[in-house]
Amino acid sequence: MLRVPLTPADIVGRFAGLRPLATLERREGKTADISRKHLLLADAGHPITIAGGKLTTYRRMAQDAVDASCARLGREEKSRTRRIPLVGAASADVLRDVPAPARLVRRYGTLAPQVWALTREWPWLSEPVAPGCPTIGAEFAYGVLAEGAMTPEDLVERRTRVSMVEADMEAARATAQRVLETLRRLRAVR
Repeated sequence: MLRVPLTPADIVGRFAGLRPLATLERREGKTADISRKHLLLADAGHPITIAGGKLTTYRRMAQDAVDASCARLGREEKSRTRRIPLVGAASADVLRDVPAPARLVRRYGTLAPQVWALTREWPWLSEPVAPGCPTIGAEFAYGVLAEGAMTPEDLVERRTRVSMVEADMEAARATAQRVLETLRRLRAVR
């Protein structure tokens, strides 16, 4: 299909994930036909269980689980998640005026200035975590200070998408380790 055929040497990144599929039917063979919808089991005398779903529907799944819990407890309250905005969320008009680089605003919303402020205290945090990588050291520091990250792997593989590009991994891990050591020395982190 391409004028110049690709080889494994041309691959610069990869991504794989698990799909948590849930069904009440026993199926053999392909899973492609199983719904991506979540499944809530709230039978009396059994734990409330929620399974399946998609990453993009996690709030709806939480809402359904909370509503089922309230119903089981005989409470009339319902989940408030629909009315509570995500941390850092704002309208496009508000986000346009956030005083931080656009890439950070896209990723952190109204919290972007907190991430960017770390570069004033430690200018080296404004540098990419690996050559040519868009993620900067301040994102790693923010992951530790505000999000509870404790290991280089957590920063590289879970708090950012750096691990999707194999060529960035070694340098990014080294930067993550430097960030962690710096913050630990300052006793900002346990």
